[in-house]
Amino acid sequence: MVGLSWRIDPAKPPLRRSWQSGYSFVELVITVGMILVVTTWAMPSFISYYQTARVRAGAQELSAILNQGRQLAIKANSPVAVCITTGLRFRQNNCSGTAIAVTGLTNASNDVKVSPGVTLTTTAQAVFSSLGNATTAGTYTVTDPVSNRTLTVTVAASGRITIP
Repeated sequence: MVGLSWRIDPAKPPLRRSWQSGYSFVELVITVGMILVVTTWAMPSFISYYQTARVRAGAQELSAILNQGRQLAIKANSPVAVCITTGLRFRQNNCSGTAIAVTGLTNASNDVKVSPGVTLTTTAQAVFSSLGNATTAGTYTVTDPVSNRTLTVTVAASGRITIP
């Protein structure tokens, strides 16, 4: 065979394989400690963000439901009330009227599905006319019961729905 010869250079120390591979215990402890410090520092901000986002999502969902009630009034050419009783419901004419079932939006008892984890209250129940304006304007309050954060959804007499 021509060619290959293996020579060992006596000036270079032989390569040794370490019996240990991976990270040392000290390196792991330092890494875990750094992760704990960063997590401890960031957790209050994350919890605050989560609670605020839950209230904001509930308010945006309520705004969409109120707009749906307004569209129902225009479509049916008759007044529609958005009422909070045992649940959130669409009713004909006023809050003592017949409940309106909306496919995909209401459950078997005609309650509108709302975000879990928030509570809804109101000063006055909004009633939308067939023209889309609110004959009875109202302010709905969305509250996170854990943090007591609130956000209001206002229905103006013009039918416009706003979240500050």
